[in-house]
Amino acid sequence: MLRCSVLGVPVAVALAISCGGSSGVGEGTDGGTLDGTSSSSGGSSGEGGGTSDTGSGDSGSIGDGASSCGACPSGYTCGTANGMPVCRAPSGIPIFSNIFVILMENTSLSTLAPAMANGTAPNLESLANKYAAGSNYHGVAHPSLPNYVALTSGGTQGIGCDCMAQTDAGTCGTLNCNLLLGSCSCATAAKNLADQIEAASLTWMDFGEDMGTPCNLVDSGNYAVRHNPFLYYMDIQNDGTRCATHVVDFSNFDPANPVRFNYIAPNLIDDMHNPDPTNSTNIPDGDKWIGPHVASILSSAAYAKGGLCVVVWDEDDDSGGITGTDDPIPIFVMSPYAKSGGYVSATKADHYSLLATFEDGMGLSRLGSAATATPLVDYFPSK
Repeated sequence: MLRCSVLGVPVAVALAISCGGSSGVGEGTDGGTLDGTSSSSGGSSGEGGGTSDTGSGDSGSIGDGASSCGACPSGYTCGTANGMPVCRAPSGIPIFSNIFVILMENTSLSTLAPAMANGTAPNLESLANKYAAGSNYHGVAHPSLPNYVALTSGGTQGIGCDCMAQTDAGTCGTLNCNLLLGSCSCATAAKNLADQIEAASLTWMDFGEDMGTPCNLVDSGNYAVRHNPFLYYMDIQNDGTRCATHVVDFSNFDPANPVRFNYIAPNLIDDMHNPDPTNSTNIPDGDKWIGPHVASILSSAAYAKGGLCVVVWDEDDDSGGITGTDDPIPIFVMSPYAKSGGYVSATKADHYSLLATFEDGMGLSRLGSAATATPLVDYFPSK
């Protein structure tokens, strides 16, 4: 996950940003502030989502309804976002040419906002100034892994700890699977976002920094298997060719030649997880990594033609107590179709909302709890 700070901008306007284009500020006013407070309590349930799991190619022109937008998916309509023609889902989410999502670690918005304000995270601060962020975005569970699985399958799949993707570590139970221990196997047969993407003839990749060998199921150095959720799906893990083709080291990521859905997991230093317990280096380390890598995405032709870039954290940092206070976490949203100029959404949202956004943005149906979640509609202007 990643931390943000906004140079010269009050903490109240610094936190939710998307990795997006150079379009002007979309319609709407600030929905809240970036210090973790909110003027809105809108839930993450609401309108349902996209259309069937059908599509072709990576251009987003699937289904029928040819127009100035191209061919929109069935049920979608041709509209505009920031004045640009684009197919929009019934929810209002645009079809994205490419999606880039970067998962950062264990940071509450209330922890990151002061760091952004005091100059500790200048790259995130710059993103907050230029793009959009949220003040009321939440994880769905503790510890980390259930959040990663929820974001990519629509549910935690019964996972309650940072357990192992390997299948030979034994069954999970109360004693070996909890907030402190995860010494058991928890790979799942659940349908996942990768399955949907492939069924629609689209493309995806999971890029794990310091993974080394493709489809690596063993933690090593600063590489954490649990931060690469696609390794936990049995239909991927058990298909050696599929896994090795799609789950690879981050060194293979090329923003000039991206797939349709690009999942990126920085290593334990660059995602702000380590040192653990945290010290004064966690946020600066993550910010230094975010700066050049997000910049390379935002300057790419793939992003410019209608991409979406999201930097988001998995869960809060327990600053509200280990008992599970559900503190808001940072999210930054960037797209040529999105609101910008420091827009802050105060609408309550979570990982199911973000999954619904991805699915609507690719013309896919909704998985699990994403089916009843409201996607990040307020980050995008109505026209």
